[in-house]
This record gives sequence, structure tokens and C-alpha cells, in this order.
Amino acid sequence: MWTQVRFGGDQGIYGVVEKAEQSSGPQPLVISFAGLGQAMSEKNYLFSNMRKRMAEYGQWFVQFDYRGYGDSYGELGDASLTSMLEDARDVLEQVTSVEQPSKIYLVGNALGAIIAQELALWWEEKKNIPCLPILISPPLQMLPHSTEIFAADDLARIAAEGKIDSQQLVPGYDYYTLSDFRPDQYEYVTRLGAHLLYLHGQCVGKKMIEQLDQLDPAELFRKSGRICPLICGENDELTIQLAEQLGVFHLHLLSGVTYYHQHPAAMDQLIAIVQSIVREDLKSC
Repeated sequence: MWTQVRFGGDQGIYGVVEKAEQSSGPQPLVISFAGLGQAMSEKNYLFSNMRKRMAEYGQWFVQFDYRGYGDSYGELGDASLTSMLEDARDVLEQVTSVEQPSKIYLVGNALGAIIAQELALWWEEKKNIPCLPILISPPLQMLPHSTEIFAADDLARIAAEGKIDSQQLVPGYDYYTLSDFRPDQYEYVTRLGAHLLYLHGQCVGKKMIEQLDQLDPAELFRKSGRICPLICGENDELTIQLAEQLGVFHLHLLSGVTYYHQHPAAMDQLIAIVQSIVREDLKSC
């Protein structure tokens, strides 16, 4: 049974909680973390499908929109890595204030994988409840600096106005063959989990760009001190290479794609992998 829930002190974070009506004892919790600009309302959205599929097995599942995303308060141009992490903390604290889970699985896509890892480290230290991040195509090295990717005039406008329309920052209209997009700009936002069809029409903020320039994913993932599942496309040679170099991941590959959204079968395969990871991990607990 699913219910719509509002999180945060201002009730400004909108989410959905799926939970069996009856349970005996503490249950594991799966909570999802979207990438840049992703919203629950997107058609065929990964985490909505994942929640529905896992609900068939009675899985406690929470998905939500950060402030500035989807149905939650604010706009994307005001969001940052800091605000996304604060929202994630608010959601997790509220969800677990009524019932403590036996274990928490934090499933993060792209930039959401960064949030999942940060939250897992913070939550285990604070609450002493075991957490396992499950990472989908996370960035594993520092991104190209914004000055290498975006036009100087656009960066100057962000500095002056605090945000910019993403259509101006990453210009283009051919969302299917990508014929009029710069490949380096397309790859930059895709690494963060953004689909330009949905990102366009929203703004990107100064603080977000500044924090992305400073983000060092490799250092963050080394902090965990344990092996985490990482799911990516078998054609994503960069992620596979970096993951093997870092040596802190158990790799799961999606057939025939670089990113899961490139084929419906890849999304189905990804959801099945997450189900399997959770099921097998619970057996070993």
C-alpha cells in the first residue's frame, strides 16, 4: 500500500511511501535518490517502477523529490549538493522516527549516488543502523571544470544572476539523435543523471555548479571502507575502468547500453539486479 507523504519542517518535500499493512518486527528500508533534475512525475521513471516492482514482495520503499525537483517546493536553480543532502537527511529521519528499519538500502542514480554515499556515512555514525549504498552509474572522478564545458558568457551570467536556464547553458533541441548538442556538454549532464528532455525548462544554479567543480567522488567512495554494489552499462567503459581501479565496488553490468535509460530492457534488468542485491544481502545478515 502506498501513501503520499510530505517531509521536512516546512512539509515542502513530496514523497511516496510504500509499505505492507502488516509487518512482524523491524523491516529493511529501501530509499531512492534521484540524479540531477530527475522527478517522480517523469514518465516511466526508474524509481517509480522500482518501487512498484518491489512492492509486489512487500518491500518498504520510499521515493521523494528534493526541494526544487518535481512536486517539492522551490525550483531547481536554487538546489545544490548541500540542499539535496539536507533534504535526504530530513526524509530519512522522518521516515525512521516512527519505525526503525533493520537495515537501510540507499539506491542512488548518478548524482544521487553521491547523496546516497554521503548519507550512508553520516547515518551509520549517527544512528548505528547498517546502511548499504547501491550505486547506479555514479561519477567516479572529478568532472571537467565548468570553465572547460560551458561558455564564458553563460558562466558570467550565473555569477551575476545566481542561476541560468539550462536551455541556454546546454543548447540544443534534438533530444533523440543529439545532432545539435555538444558531446562534452551532453556527457557532463548525463553523468549527473539528467535527461535533457526534462532538464530543459529548468534552471541550474551557481552553487550547484560551484559544488560540482569541487566534487571528488573517488575520495568519497574510498571513505566507506567496504565493498558497495555498482550498477552501470556494459558500454560505459570509463565507469568500469575507474571502478576496477578504485577496488571498492562489486560491479553489475547492464546489457547493451551505456546508461539504463537507453532501452526499456536495461531498466527492467537494473530493477531485477537491485531486487537481487537486497534479497541476497538480507540472507547474509
